[in-house]
Amino acid sequence: MFRKFCLILVFLVLSSFYFVFAQDNKYSGAPYVRWVSQYPSKEKVETKFSKRIGRILFGKEEFVLSKPFNVLAQNPNEFWVLDQGSGVIVKIKDKSIQTPKFIYKHLKGFSSLVGICMSPDGSIFFTDSHLKSVYKIDFNKKKILPISKTLDLNQPTGIAYSKENNQLWVVETGAHRISVLNADNGQLIKKIGGRGTVNGAFNFPTFIWIDDQGYVYIVDSMNFRIQIFSSQGEFISTFGQIGDASGYMARPKGIATDTFGNIYITDALFHVVQVFDQAGNFLYRFGEQGKGKAQFWMPTGIYIDEQNYIYVADSYNTRVQIFQLVNGKALNKK
Repeated sequence: MFRKFCLILVFLVLSSFYFVFAQDNKYSGAPYVRWVSQYPSKEKVETKFSKRIGRILFGKEEFVLSKPFNVLAQNPNEFWVLDQGSGVIVKIKDKSIQTPKFIYKHLKGFSSLVGICMSPDGSIFFTDSHLKSVYKIDFNKKKILPISKTLDLNQPTGIAYSKENNQLWVVETGAHRISVLNADNGQLIKKIGGRGTVNGAFNFPTFIWIDDQGYVYIVDSMNFRIQIFSSQGEFISTFGQIGDASGYMARPKGIATDTFGNIYITDALFHVVQVFDQAGNFLYRFGEQGKGKAQFWMPTGIYIDEQNYIYVADSYNTRVQIFQLVNGKALNKK
């Protein structure tokens, strides 16, 4: 037994070393995560909190992020930031704010923006936990409207679009469940879960991600685990437990997958991004607490695009950091 334990320990150490060393030295075609850029640039980041809160400036002056909470991206030169501190959604294009003016006109009174996603037609959906609703940004009509006036949600947070069946999966943190909606009209299709610790139950779930195969990944925050479901809502598997070391979870927040199926989770207490395979085996981590390049201060939302660029809402550093997975591959996959 002791020998087996030692072998497992050696494997974990070597695996961690492999990725850290690859990141630093980029040798032998090994997978590694490289830092690409950040918005705003280092020179534009303001340090005084009082200067960041609620600033929405026009004309020659510049909008300043207050508390970026989530990200939705097309590519590193074009992405959306959900800024919870200012209560607005901003579009970053070519390193500058290029948000349509009608969005600013409608974004009033949104005090608790949390989740954001996009459908294939380009419509953006977002949640406001305090207002208990899901909203749709319709670029053709230049309007922002509730997806349904009759929908009653209990503290909606995470949201994800399923292209498998044109559905919106909405996390109801206050009800410890998931509501599945028709993306066209907001009609409730079904509810999944309830409070508990068994498989398929939740304890204050928050963020959610749906991959290209339709698999649904839900951050079951206060159960300190990730639950995976099929596109039909059937429970598949779970992994994770509370702890203070790599591979454990303390304050799991955002979740996303790369094109190889590996799972990325931000942890606000560890100030890192942890990476797991589909079976829930810990692979590696990147980041550490700090204000420098590739450092975090309570990261929250995360998004990964089709080119494996990784966008992290570095909330208390008031910025979005962009990374890229290089030489990526599926590791320890089922």
